[in-house]
Amino acid sequence: MLTKTKKYFFLTILLCLLVSGKAQNYFDSLATHLKTLPQKEQVELIKAIPFDKMNSNTSAAIKLYQQAINLSNNKSDLAYLNEQLAIAYYYKGDYDLSVQTSLEAIKFYEQLNNQLKVGSVYASLGYQMKRRNLPKAFEYMQKGIYLLEQINDQKALSAAYNNFGVLHEMDNNMDSALFYYQKGLVIVEKLNDSIGIPYSLNNIATAYVILKKYNEALPYYQKAFNIRKQRNDLNGMAENYTAYGDFYFKQQLYQQAIPYYVSADSITQQIKYTYLQKVCSEQLALCYSNTNDFKQALHYQKRAVALNDSLLNESSNKTIAELETQFETEKKEKQILEQNVVIANKELEIKQRSYFMYALIAVGVLLLVLGFFIIKQIKFKQQKLIEANRLKDEKAKIKTQEKLNEERVRISRDLHDNIGAQLTFIISSIDNMSFFMKDTNNELKEKLQELNAFSKNAIKQLRTTINTLNKSK
Repeated sequence: MLTKTKKYFFLTILLCLLVSGKAQNYFDSLATHLKTLPQKEQVELIKAIPFDKMNSNTSAAIKLYQQAINLSNNKSDLAYLNEQLAIAYYYKGDYDLSVQTSLEAIKFYEQLNNQLKVGSVYASLGYQMKRRNLPKAFEYMQKGIYLLEQINDQKALSAAYNNFGVLHEMDNNMDSALFYYQKGLVIVEKLNDSIGIPYSLNNIATAYVILKKYNEALPYYQKAFNIRKQRNDLNGMAENYTAYGDFYFKQQLYQQAIPYYVSADSITQQIKYTYLQKVCSEQLALCYSNTNDFKQALHYQKRAVALNDSLLNESSNKTIAELETQFETEKKEKQILEQNVVIANKELEIKQRSYFMYALIAVGVLLLVLGFFIIKQIKFKQQKLIEANRLKDEKAKIKTQEKLNEERVRISRDLHDNIGAQLTFIISSIDNMSFFMKDTNNELKEKLQELNAFSKNAIKQLRTTINTLNKSK
């Protein structure tokens, strides 16, 4: 990190360079100052080149960015320098090198885990690819905006929103384009960003021109041009002159459009803004054709074709495709490795779950077996208890029966020994009485015989009862 003293030193140098820019070329002055500085401070001063100076002389800026890359081995420096170099290549029209250095910047920022810059470069790369591969441009832009919204960096989002609006405009979705242009303008106005404000204003104005709302468009163009003129932003002024030309061209006011395209063309040649130079040549060819100046129309048409060939030749497109394929392949390989790690973790998790399920099943089976044995043991004990109770009951019955039999024997003995003996004595007494009585007392004799018969009958019944008791054992 730079100390405050060094930061003030670099700011002072830049201020001197900017002030002296009118009398002496900015990059010549910068090159002179760089020779007096150590390598590390040279790198820091090159990194501090303002955006409007960079895009006003892209060739000189590219040379210095390459010089700084060769001087530094710091990843943070290399990431930023490649990012700026990609933008410079883009404005110069070297699209293959622009893509290559953008991808290089993304690699460094990813290694530094700098989500803000990864998102910004993705968004920038999406914008750069808009005229070559619009679906791919949307893909990179959406990836960049998603990353930037995660960290809510307002300055980076303002640029991304504006550039996303351009993609929607190219896709003929003007409502979405205006929505993102307005979002970008709100942010840059809050930040008082003198570079971002005119960019947003121009985008909104262009959208209104496409919608044929010319009265609403002009104030935005004028406000943007005034800011850029005050900053001496040659790149921005060239874009504004082109926008003014488009403003009149759309209304078929070709004579009024021509001076603005010529002014823009003059600046683009000066700053080597090849793509915008091609656009101006195409528009001038159409304007002169519509005003019947076919000589000038042919001149600018030839120049537009030549510029277009230099921008988009077969070799360049092939290189771009190869670079994108290489980058995507590396990204996919990285994603595959990450996915393999995720898959391995998931497989491990599945195995752990399987082991857990097996353990649960084993515990369940063990519980079932234990339950079975416990239930069986309980039933066995219940059966033993039932059997014991049955035997107890049987013993009780036998004991009761034995007591009953003993009681019957006792009763039958008592009947036989007591009552039986008494009845036998009575019978014997009656027989003796009958023998000793005189024959004359017949009536008494008959009574004694009846009593004898009754007694015999009683003893007979007593024996029957005793036999009955004895049979019931």
